[in-house]
Amino acid sequence: MNLKSLRLALVAAAATLLVSACTITVRPGGFTSSDLTLSGVIQDFQPTRGNGAAYYVGENVEFRLVTDRSGYVTLTALDPDGKVYVFERNIPVQAGVNYLPVAGARHVYSVNPPLGQQRVRASFTVGRTDGSVKYVGRYGDGDWTSAIQIEIRPSPVRDVAETYFYIR
Repeated sequence: MNLKSLRLALVAAAATLLVSACTITVRPGGFTSSDLTLSGVIQDFQPTRGNGAAYYVGENVEFRLVTDRSGYVTLTALDPDGKVYVFERNIPVQAGVNYLPVAGARHVYSVNPPLGQQRVRASFTVGRTDGSVKYVGRYGDGDWTSAIQIEIRPSPVRDVAETYFYIR
């Protein structure tokens, strides 16, 4: 192993230790964190049919989001196969009740395989995120949580809530 490869391996190991030292625990409807302060902005987040509702492949899913202030929300998901992906980024929301996708949007959230439990997180920030955090290619709860944490950390007001539904 040459010096450059060794240096790269040490940097990667240090970065892994740093990220793994961060603790985020998912609570119903959101996160708690020992090293990332969340603001409690999201009061409710769930599919319009309710948490744990069943959707068939091809149906559209909508979400009800209640916040106590205006800002932006990014919706990400962990599918039943463990793949992480983005529903939509930087959705402007107003304080109060919001339905996603927003009225007048030129798109829908269509349910697709794989079948099973679909977990969805709403990440709230007061300003738009820069979109530099990539979710494609991430797998599992740990990678998903790390990506969200990196994305929302710069925002002085931030929150995360989680819901789920089943794909039949």
